[in-house]
Amino acid sequence: MSHWPMRPTEKPRRFSMAWLGLSAVLLLPAATPARPLHDFAPVDAGARQLVLDYGLPGASLRLSRGGVALYRENYGAYTGSERLAIASASKWLSALTLARLVERGDLRWDSTVGDFFPAAAPAMRPITLAQLFSHTSGITVADIPCLADRQKTLQACALEILAVPRVAAPGTVFAYGGNSMQVAGAMAELATGESWDDLFIREVAQPLGLINTDWTAGAVRDGYVRNANPRIGGGARSTLDDYGRVLDMLLAGGLHEGSSFLRADTLATMAFDRTVGLVVGYTPVPGYDFGYGIGQWVEARDASGATYRVSSPGAFGFTPWVDWRSGSSGVIVVSGDGSRMRDDLTALEGLCLRQLDFVRTTNAAHKPSAGAAPAAHPAAAPPLPASPARAAPPLRPALDGKGRAL
Repeated sequence: MSHWPMRPTEKPRRFSMAWLGLSAVLLLPAATPARPLHDFAPVDAGARQLVLDYGLPGASLRLSRGGVALYRENYGAYTGSERLAIASASKWLSALTLARLVERGDLRWDSTVGDFFPAAAPAMRPITLAQLFSHTSGITVADIPCLADRQKTLQACALEILAVPRVAAPGTVFAYGGNSMQVAGAMAELATGESWDDLFIREVAQPLGLINTDWTAGAVRDGYVRNANPRIGGGARSTLDDYGRVLDMLLAGGLHEGSSFLRADTLATMAFDRTVGLVVGYTPVPGYDFGYGIGQWVEARDASGATYRVSSPGAFGFTPWVDWRSGSSGVIVVSGDGSRMRDDLTALEGLCLRQLDFVRTTNAAHKPSAGAAPAAHPAAAPPLPASPARAAPPLRPALDGKGRAL
């Protein structure tokens, strides 16, 4: 399966605890900073240790705040240009493609399987697009072989999936798997009369300027490699900077280079935790208190239950996240056994978030008073821009009469 693998139990957290203890000391505030205010030494040490502990060929890391990449570094043999299979990080890209179609009116989050596959079994027809993309559809999570069959089409694969008996009533059980997302992709093709490749290029790649992202993860040649049966929930390949552009847009509340890519209320609907109150049939992260929205994990919620941090890690370790409360985002690019690395990748993500917040608060504390000349420091980070008006945590989504997100 292409999902985010289970939290490991066989390996002690030998590196995360050691360098997190060191970083706690490094992060203590001082009256006079001992290093430049943009120093990401704890993050750098953590990333290097990750590469060393797992024998990785390399790693890349990109951290942003307010649309500015404050930290971009490569480790080992990586240069930042590697085009890698991103596994379940693909789900976020697929969800954004569908969201654009929803805003255009080609689809609705409450569009049903029966709207597009009227010959499907009666038990399948009421399943909605939102349920298909939040793992709450009741469709089996055991991978149907057609997911990996490039000789088939997306439409043919969807029909095979819909022919398998449903295992739960829609909207009652959270069970993580890729079959339901394949059906959602097929619905998008039927709604528009276009292939998934064409939809992705038009709706996501071109508007965001993605030049190294496609849906043929196993390909090695350059350019966009088409795939008649893309694995909607886990078959993309991408790069550090391509995915970083996606995260910048999300952090900016749906804005890209001053234009609206998606509305803020659409992002709110996608970030709404749809697992609340449901039976958990299968989760790949049983040790984490995460929920799930549309194509993304809900990592953190505020006291009122509103989502403020979301992510979409992949089985090979590729780990992207957006934190609206802190106004920051990041992506860790690695390629290895994500199940073994998951705890340490999550620890590294947490360190990145703390260090970004340290940079923000320290810069604010040392901001020159009005009229004072800034201290000369050739290595200082560029001034942080004001957060875009739409970069606040997403507003709560619109709800139907039963309290469900539309």
